[in-house]
Amino acid sequence: MATPVPTLENAIRPSGRPSRAKSTPSRDDPADSAAARKKRAADPPPVPDEVRRRFVQVGRKYFFPDGARAFTDRGQRLTTPSENTEVIRSLVTIAHARGWNEITVTGTERFRKEAWFEARLAGLEVRGYKPGDVEHERLVRALGRREQQSDSPETATSPKERAARDRSVPGDNEPSSQGTESAEKLARGSLIVGRLIDHGAATYRHQAREPMSYFVKLETERGERTIWGVDLERAFKESLTKPQIGEEVGLRAVRQDPVTVKARRRDADGQVVGDQDLDTHRNRWIIEKHAFFEARAAAAEIVRNPTIDPREAVRQHPELASAYLHLRGAEEVAARRIRDPEDQRKFVSLVRSTIADSVERGEPLQPVRLRKPRAEPTKSTSPLTPDRDPSPAR
Repeated sequence: MATPVPTLENAIRPSGRPSRAKSTPSRDDPADSAAARKKRAADPPPVPDEVRRRFVQVGRKYFFPDGARAFTDRGQRLTTPSENTEVIRSLVTIAHARGWNEITVTGTERFRKEAWFEARLAGLEVRGYKPGDVEHERLVRALGRREQQSDSPETATSPKERAARDRSVPGDNEPSSQGTESAEKLARGSLIVGRLIDHGAATYRHQAREPMSYFVKLETERGERTIWGVDLERAFKESLTKPQIGEEVGLRAVRQDPVTVKARRRDADGQVVGDQDLDTHRNRWIIEKHAFFEARAAAAEIVRNPTIDPREAVRQHPELASAYLHLRGAEEVAARRIRDPEDQRKFVSLVRSTIADSVERGEPLQPVRLRKPRAEPTKSTSPLTPDRDPSPAR
């Protein structure tokens, strides 16, 4: 029977043999007893204060405030069950403080990729991960932004700027946490634009004890941002433009759907003691190449302009056919049910504005079937009244 191959742990360690610090006594020094050497081996060098403040320390282990394990300090090896960017950055900070000018990274591909990026930003050499062109370009852009910020004293040492460099954003039923942007802000329809760095299914915030979710990592003008949301996986599958890693994309939450989810209940020590039902919401997402949203904004302006002939508009933008059918329906309703011509005009104008806003947001344009006259013996063959509803178009 074949021997199972052990899985590599996510870890950072110095490459080669660790060097002895200058302050370490010589073996010939009488004060350097065997007990003293054993104590030095057992006690790892101190962790920088900026890292200690982020976590709760219990012995060699460091935890998030909610009780989830962040990493373990084993002296000459830093290990973690997580792929969390904040944890990876903390491990690199420790390595840099300990003078590990070259490190070896092991573990999952994502962990090694992020550890390579953070270590190279810190000026460390890295073994254990071979970056591609996209990773090299990302590093160059990040170094360029840091160089620009160093020219401005206001931004060079701003903690707020450093914290914004990698903002993790809860996307739907995941709870907000301190230092993150609320999901409610994203649900208002704002467009997040950036270069696509990574995406995929993972445990929430890359914590081993959290439920599965889906993340999208973007490099924006404000720094790197990670957005979480179960619906993001569907958004990628149904995307019309099929964005790829390294391309400029737009991401938008177009609506919120109420849902009831199972939330973990923890005790005062952060241990999971059970589940509870939680009424919350789930964002509905759209992700497309940035050019898609630019084209949609131009199409929305056409819909907003009542002087443009609908036939000409649909000839130039066939995807607007359903939008104009909705608008025609609104005009018929206004003519039948509203007596005052001015009120009719206001009603149609409001519907036109609502439709245009939906087009601009990038929401799917639902097809409309016009009601056929009762006396009609055969089916209509009009191109705007299909036999069956096609797949929703955007």
